[in-house]
Amino acid sequence: MITRTFFARAPLAPGRFAPLPAGAVSARGAMRDRLLALRGGLLSRCESLFPHTGSKSAWFGGSLPGGMDAANALEASLLTAALLGDAELRRQSLRLADAVVDTQREDGSFGAKNETFAARGRMLRALSAAYSMTGDKRLLTFMLRYMKFLKDTLDAAPLSAEDAMHTADTLECGVFLYNITAQKAILSVLMTLIAQGADYTTLLHSFPYRTPISRTMSEDALYQALAAEGEDGYAHHLLRSANSANLCQGLRTSALAAQLTGSGKHLSAPETGLARMNKAHGAVCGGITGDPLLAGTHPSRGVSAASLCELAASLETLLCCPAGEHMADQLDALMYNGVAAAFAPDGRSVQPVQQANQTMITRAARFPLSGHNASLFSLEDSETLCQLLAAWPRFAASQWLLSRDDGLYAASYAPCQVRYRLAGAAVRLNVESDYPVSGHVRITVSPDHSAAFPLHLRIPAWARGATAAVCGEIIPAQAGTILTINREWHDGDELLLTLPMSAERVVCYHQAVCVRRGPLAFAYAPAHDLVNDENGALAMQAKKPFGMALAQDADIETVMTESGVELHTKGYAQPMWGMRGESCEQPPIACETGEMTGVTLVPYAEAPVRLSVFPVV
Repeated sequence: MITRTFFARAPLAPGRFAPLPAGAVSARGAMRDRLLALRGGLLSRCESLFPHTGSKSAWFGGSLPGGMDAANALEASLLTAALLGDAELRRQSLRLADAVVDTQREDGSFGAKNETFAARGRMLRALSAAYSMTGDKRLLTFMLRYMKFLKDTLDAAPLSAEDAMHTADTLECGVFLYNITAQKAILSVLMTLIAQGADYTTLLHSFPYRTPISRTMSEDALYQALAAEGEDGYAHHLLRSANSANLCQGLRTSALAAQLTGSGKHLSAPETGLARMNKAHGAVCGGITGDPLLAGTHPSRGVSAASLCELAASLETLLCCPAGEHMADQLDALMYNGVAAAFAPDGRSVQPVQQANQTMITRAARFPLSGHNASLFSLEDSETLCQLLAAWPRFAASQWLLSRDDGLYAASYAPCQVRYRLAGAAVRLNVESDYPVSGHVRITVSPDHSAAFPLHLRIPAWARGATAAVCGEIIPAQAGTILTINREWHDGDELLLTLPMSAERVVCYHQAVCVRRGPLAFAYAPAHDLVNDENGALAMQAKKPFGMALAQDADIETVMTESGVELHTKGYAQPMWGMRGESCEQPPIACETGEMTGVTLVPYAEAPVRLSVFPVV
């Protein structure tokens, strides 16, 4: 891997933190087990399932159009190899990265002749990871030549309306490239992309989409308008600008524009826009409802895996942008709930669109503009699979960042090992934890000689009463802040971080609540039937009656089990709470109060058939 980290170089607006090189963080414990399962399962099967993601893709000299899928799969392979120390996967993925370099034409373009601008940007993101792993200067030359190609062509052939929505990946690669090379010609290309790209900054500040898009225009009316108007028409604009995945990517676009321009309007757009998106369309899983268009807070509306992955990528980028470090709380919730739930419990398939209250998983057109298969756990959707494969390794690699004061920042606390050179010492950090099940974290610091440097520790907003203990000193920490411990470290020094987790009910839809403990959301898993439908797909359906209301004044007890954690509380069965069409009806306002019964809640991602938004009695 490269042995230095590149912070924002003048005139870019500086962030407080910067990503470590790929390979500096190694997965351990449960995170390593998760990545090993993906490596031996879906990642290893990806090319056989979808040949266009592997060596037959035009990205790598083959004949099949690879699009975004091959780029996402390559990034997943590169980062997974780095996190696991997998030499064979590293060789395979770097061989494919070399093949991409070999496809570059004289003018600097690469990939298939008709490849989209967005897909090339995603491949640049993968190649940036390859450079971070190897320091291969051929990759820098490749990216510089492509930037020159953009400079030569964008004035003559501006971005299309669709391509303008997807400038984030190319902007991010350009910033990465400028910070390494200091070639100011790159900045002019990036400013052209900002000028021609979608104005996400204005959209995020004004945010006109305060209600579900289906209230603005029905599915039938939208299809009719799309057929009758041109690309510049209102319906096409709505399809692009109210798409949840596009808006989640737009957060990253605005943050990168802020780095390039220093504009306060760009700088404040991601925080402002995300707050408004969460308020109007926030989901229990930490994502934004959109199936694919923004869909409100109704717990039976869908959350697309594409929007989850784009939001995760944006939050990871924002951690390294000015004033972006506070985004880590939502990133944790998003990954451990929404992204985790998008994989089937056995890890062998993925779900394109999920619901907070998901009581039937069948082949049905339950979401506007989505196909009949959107709710199924399957291997039919290559786009969903490849995006999800890249999400976990990206997150694992971004748990620790370098700080400008020659220290490290902990954005999350899954078990891992970090190796980097700080204050002239070769430093190894071992992080031991059961996070997110437990908030007890042990960090062992092992420099090769005594050295003074700071550790910046994220204290989540839910961790009230948090403390850090180091060398006999107990340091109180305020929830929702960053605790900095700056001292001389010796080999074997231990830092014990305690992040108290208490279960709480949080109002999330009208007067209905969700239950959270730390970063995890919890769900009631009703008994359900498993059947194979007429096409052989596995369908799941909750047995009736499945409804449950929580008792407002009942205690919530945390119970540790062999498999993780459960919450035990009290509630009332709601036999009249049923279905509307193929989805769960909204939580009832008038609840039945019969005999109180015990209710067991499990982590959201462990219950594919679930209720996670409850009425309260």
